[in-house]
Order: sequence, then structure tokens, then C-alpha cells
Amino acid sequence: MLKTYLIELTLEELLPIDGEVSEKAQEIINKAKQESTYGFDLPVMNEILRNSEKLGSLKWTFKQIRSCSYCDKTYDYHTYPRSGRYHNKGDKNHDKPKYYYGIKFNEGFVTIQGSGDMCSECASKHNVIHRLIDYIIDNDLKIQIQKNDYRFTKYIKDDIRTCYECGNEMQESKMGRHNTMMGDGTYPSSCPTCGAESLPFGKSHKSTNKFVMIENPAFGSEILVNELKRVIEQYNKDADIKIKVFEIYNNPNHYLIWKENQNNHEIASFNIGNKIYRNRYGFEKQYQFLVDILEKYNYTEKIL
Repeated sequence: MLKTYLIELTLEELLPIDGEVSEKAQEIINKAKQESTYGFDLPVMNEILRNSEKLGSLKWTFKQIRSCSYCDKTYDYHTYPRSGRYHNKGDKNHDKPKYYYGIKFNEGFVTIQGSGDMCSECASKHNVIHRLIDYIIDNDLKIQIQKNDYRFTKYIKDDIRTCYECGNEMQESKMGRHNTMMGDGTYPSSCPTCGAESLPFGKSHKSTNKFVMIENPAFGSEILVNELKRVIEQYNKDADIKIKVFEIYNNPNHYLIWKENQNNHEIASFNIGNKIYRNRYGFEKQYQFLVDILEKYNYTEKIL
């Protein structure tokens, strides 16, 4: 067996051996070359984008981390506030590690406690999330962006399944859908080729590791949603009965406008995918501004 060695090299040091190394080493060089094309000053942002292109998605989660490579937050422990039998005041208490608010991008099912990409302060200072989103959309990268209040994703990750009956592969977006048992949404259930059903307590269509990217019909509609939220927030300042707008859980692109009174009833709903709104109980005169905004963005009323 040949002994191998581990070494850390910069991109400039890797380029002279590009194409002259083993397949495994070439993979590392290719990754470095791909990351260099993004051009961000923070190396971790280039790494996040490369991983996002591989996974087809950009997502993030806020978590507690032990250290940050971009500021003075170091791996450390809290100290004892007073002396005891086995320690003195000011000694490090190794049972109480220090944690900081941080962020982790594209974290998988297996998570590492205390591990993250950077602290929340550095992420905010360098405007990391918004810059990544802007780069993805402005450069038309086929990456699904996690739902956020900044910009909608241009592409949606469409997972591929295999039918248990006919064996054909199918995109989840083309499968028939059934209501969930709780009634709070729908799930992909039937094969578009043979009609075989995937039931909660029966046979189910097999998941694969493959996917395709499809265009999001709601791309660009964040302008409407954000305007509605701003106007409603202003309206609520002087209103006795507040209203709110929110996205329906597990029902993509569908929003509700809700009156918060004792009856808690719905005023209207709209779908940013097909640009249709429904007037549930009749807009009262004071809510005409909602109709005006929807129709300004070319939404059409669907009569119930």
C-alpha cells in the first residue's frame, strides 16, 4: 500500500497540479475552482454556494454555536462565580460551555451541537443571507431558496419518485394529490402513469436521490405580499379589529387574509401562483384597499 499525506493548499498552489493528480485529489481541485468563480470575499460563502448547487437548495437555520471564525468569539467555558470544594472563583467550569447565537447553512439530518458557519452578528454584518439570495437569482442558478421575507425563490426542487406498481419515475409536482389526515394540506399520492395510490398505511411510492428543478410560478410576487403586509400593519395601528395575512401551511403559494375578532373569520384568500383571489364573506367597505392592491397586480376574482 502507498502511504498518502494530508496537506492544505490554496487555490494558487493547487492550479499547477490541476489534471496531474489522482481522481480523488482532482475532485478537491474542481471544488476549489468552482468556489473561486463566485467571487465572495468570505470563503465560507463560496463554499455554501457550491454545496447549494450540489443539493439544489439553499437553506439555513439559527442555532447556538461554540465559536466564530470571523470575530473574537472563541471556544470557551463559563467561570465559577464563587469558590467551592474542588474549584476556585474564576476557574473554568467545563460543565458549562459558552454558546453564541449563530447560523448554519444547508445542515443535513445529522447535526453537530455547537457547530455553525458563523455567529449571527457576523452574518448580519456581512449581509450574508441577502447577498447569497441576490447572487443566486441574479445569476439564474437553479437553486431553491428557503422561504424568507426578502425574495421568493425562482426555482423549486422537484423530487423524483418511483411508482411501486408500474416502476416508472415521476416528478412529485405531476403526481395526483390527496388531503392529509389532519386536513391541513395535501401530499403527492397517485402515479400519473398508472394511477396507483400511495396510502398512509399501505404501499407507497419509493423516494429516490434524484430531482429536477422547475420554475416557481410565484417568482416575483414578494412585491405584492410585502406591500400587503406593510399596508395591513399600518391599518392595524388604528383599527379595533386587527387583520393579518399569512401563508397557509403545506399549501404552496396560497395566502389568507384573516380578521382577528371573536369569530376569527377569513376575509379573503389569494394564490400567487395563478393570480386568483377569492372574496370569502364579502369585502366590507373598510377592506376595499385590499381589493385595490390585488387588482393593481392583475389578480382576478374567482366567484364562489
